[in-house]
Amino acid sequence: MDMKPFTRSFAADFLTGDNSVHRPLTNNRMIYKIALWVLLLISILVLIRLAPILTKPEIIPSDDFVRIWAAGKLNLQGENPFDPIRIEQLQIEVGDYKSGLNANSIMLNPPWAIPLVMPFGLFNYPLSRLAWLITSTFLILISSHMLWLIYSHNPKHHWLVLISVFIFAPTISVLEKGQITVLILLGITGFVYFSVINRNDWLAGVFLALASIKPQMIVLFWIVLLIWIIQQRRWLIIISTSISVLSLTLLAMIFNPHIIEQYLGMLQSYQISDWAVPTIGSYLRFFWLGTQRFWLQFLPVMLGGIWVIYYWYRHHKSWNWVDELPIILLVSMVVSPYSWTYDLVILVPAMVLATILIATDWKRWTTLLLAILFLGISLLDLVLHMKLDDFWFIWVAPALLIWFLLVRWQYPKPQNWTSVPIA
Repeated sequence: MDMKPFTRSFAADFLTGDNSVHRPLTNNRMIYKIALWVLLLISILVLIRLAPILTKPEIIPSDDFVRIWAAGKLNLQGENPFDPIRIEQLQIEVGDYKSGLNANSIMLNPPWAIPLVMPFGLFNYPLSRLAWLITSTFLILISSHMLWLIYSHNPKHHWLVLISVFIFAPTISVLEKGQITVLILLGITGFVYFSVINRNDWLAGVFLALASIKPQMIVLFWIVLLIWIIQQRRWLIIISTSISVLSLTLLAMIFNPHIIEQYLGMLQSYQISDWAVPTIGSYLRFFWLGTQRFWLQFLPVMLGGIWVIYYWYRHHKSWNWVDELPIILLVSMVVSPYSWTYDLVILVPAMVLATILIATDWKRWTTLLLAILFLGISLLDLVLHMKLDDFWFIWVAPALLIWFLLVRWQYPKPQNWTSVPIA
């Protein structure tokens, strides 16, 4: 396997769009860099001109982000960010509907997630929503670029990766809903980059802290991660993650000293079991065996845990997060006890790897077939969401898993694969 070590910082790679170590800067690449910066400057100027229009509620209406914004705002004011009554009051003030205090009316992420959204609580909702949209788009771009560096660093694949990421239905949905899952995507991607590619266990732990703000989505990932850390003795990752989580929690407590008590109180009183989410466990409860059997919600992930331990046992001697992460994430989302279709944006690593594998041998007839299948899944997801509730989209995660397995079957990793070194 032909591999090149990374000796430059990720920041330098991101600015140049390349990670070759001693490649001369040709005229074409200089023109590309200049054009990229000019385009960025023009985009910023256009955005500044459009900002007064885009921040109007009728242009960007309130959505899931209103709960995130309200939680950040309340914590800044020293109030309870998990209080459904106060959050509903704020969402009504910005023109949102009255939720009736249902399970969607508050931000349920742990206390260390609150400081990440507090800056957006400094501004009025329309301006914060626009800022969050820009921030989320930028974080997806950063994640996509890091994944390109991880899986290819071939300039021919760069734009192809970006296109595949931004036509991916969950990417569109997470931006439309204003959800926080983009931080989990960045956390997972940053962990792989800094634990395997450009080894820095402290930074890998910092990124893992981001991934931990929705831990239920990737339970299988956490199981394998713990076993891997013990086997590799990468204790710095655990230390860094713990320090990061603690620091974020303490930052939230500076403004609201009672946030941990308030969070624990919310977990005891809030009826999370009433959620009808598009997961196998939820279907077992709501359709077949009874909603009162709450433990069924976690049955699939228990079975997934058995599978992932067996999978680790089969592959642990040659374990490489670069190769194994996509399948772990895909199976995690299939068996997740609680997730929504926009949460599937964390599957971007699998989509990027599949795109690059296909691009290595794009002249085959199966390329067109798999491309149509990928577009069909995304299009069907987006179109059906116009009429149906998210509960009916249990099929999306399994469909993406099957699609990815078909790609790996038809496009095995070539002998001249230009991947990156294993730590």
